[in-house]
Amino acid sequence: MAEFFIETLVALLVIFLWLIVVALLVRPFGVQLPFSPFSLFKRTYALQALTLSQHVLVVGVLLFGCGMLAVRTSSDYLEWKYFHGSSTSLTTTGLLRAFVTYPLIGGVLYGLISWNARSGKNTK
Repeated sequence: MAEFFIETLVALLVIFLWLIVVALLVRPFGVQLPFSPFSLFKRTYALQALTLSQHVLVVGVLLFGCGMLAVRTSSDYLEWKYFHGSSTSLTTTGLLRAFVTYPLIGGVLYGLISWNARSGKNTK
């Protein structure tokens, strides 16, 4: 039970920090995301102003893909270091697979799917 609680707190901390890091990363490119991780309305408004390529890169690759990579890697590290879990996902092969899977494949697909849902072009 303590393991789940600690990993959840660390995951939330990583998510909030990652939202701030992404806001700092995209500022030089003209995307004005709020620094506060709790300003959901301002973040949604800023993300709706993006073009398709910006949306895929910012929402898909940076927010979703790299965010998932950061949360997953920190969770795997905590489990291995403090709770005697498996370290197979922290090997070079496991990390390379995660770098390809989360940001590149998952992030691009998520960006495209969320753009389609955002623009109201769902085909039902």
